[in-house]
Amino acid sequence: MSGFGAPVHLSRERLSDKIARDIEARVLSGELVVGDQLPSERDLMAHYGVGRPAVREALLWLNKTGILAVSNGDRTRVTEPDPRDLLQLLSGAAKMLVARPEGIRQFQKTRIFVEVALAREAARLATPEDITALEALVIKNENSADDIPAFSASDDAFHQYIAAIAHDPLLIALYDVVLDLLEDQRRMSLSHPEALSDAALSHRRIYEAIRDRDPDRAEAAMRAHLATVIRTYWEICAQEGEAR
Repeated sequence: MSGFGAPVHLSRERLSDKIARDIEARVLSGELVVGDQLPSERDLMAHYGVGRPAVREALLWLNKTGILAVSNGDRTRVTEPDPRDLLQLLSGAAKMLVARPEGIRQFQKTRIFVEVALAREAARLATPEDITALEALVIKNENSADDIPAFSASDDAFHQYIAAIAHDPLLIALYDVVLDLLEDQRRMSLSHPEALSDAALSHRRIYEAIRDRDPDRAEAAMRAHLATVIRTYWEICAQEGEAR
């Protein structure tokens, strides 16, 4: 049991939490680093003086947080946390929020904050290759104006490419989570008769601002685009409410 030393005796209250905190502390202190393998379950049981369920529960929780990688047939090891794993822990509560109108409004605001920041970064950081790729996506989007599924796919690709230019894993992870939560809202907005042409025009304005290395213009174009999407969504909701 390299690195663990003498046995540790824990109280019987919430043993798995105590084990998880102890292992987490070893990782945060640098005693265990990315790639290190943990002792076997049997050795961990002996070290902490607990049964297998407490050890497994602790390891599974640390696996969820992204600190450990637990797999069948291989030893548990310390891994590099993925921001998406961290945000996924909040997905249950987030889905409850987005099930209510006030929750949708909150996440719509979050999307604006995140995408505006991504647009500014894209205007700053985009390479000539990025500009070429974005232009191709805009053209593909414009050519799909009479096909909602194809337009939606090219719409997603355009926004995701802008996010990727930032090279910020945490911001990109937050963006992906928010977009996933707002999937129904985004699809409903595209059902409006003028939505596709308005979105295509907005995408071109965003692209041109990024191409021209103008962060302020990119921010304004993205903000205006998302405001239109949000307004369209609530208009459709109001119309459907009246129809009922």
